[in-house]
Amino acid sequence: NLYELSVMQTTAFPTESEVRLVAQRALLGEIPPRLRSVSFDIADDGRLRGRFEFDGDPTDEERECASVVMTNVVAALSPAISLSEEFVSNTFPKQRNFLPISVYARNEDAWNSWTASYGNQ
Repeated sequence: NLYELSVMQTTAFPTESEVRLVAQRALLGEIPPRLRSVSFDIADDGRLRGRFEFDGDPTDEERECASVVMTNVVAALSPAISLSEEFVSNTFPKQRNFLPISVYARNEDAWNSWTASYGNQ
């Protein structure tokens, strides 16, 4: 099981593939409707940075969903990893700003009925 392999590595900095895998799994059931994107970066010192972009200022409940994701990512990779979270208000239709490891992007294509209802036709 690939997920178990990523959990077993706890002594080295996580790889991009490991971050992507555990982050996408951690997102299951934690994506509120106004979440536009989730991305990560690994600094040279091993610090893991997560960015959560919302369609407007995130509510306390939305921030809690993002924090649950970060907690689950760190728990799966290594409790010793230092981390930082960014909660960004970036309203649609502004362009999203991804960190190097993109793990989630809301469908905002013009053909999508949700997107059309927000005026991106």
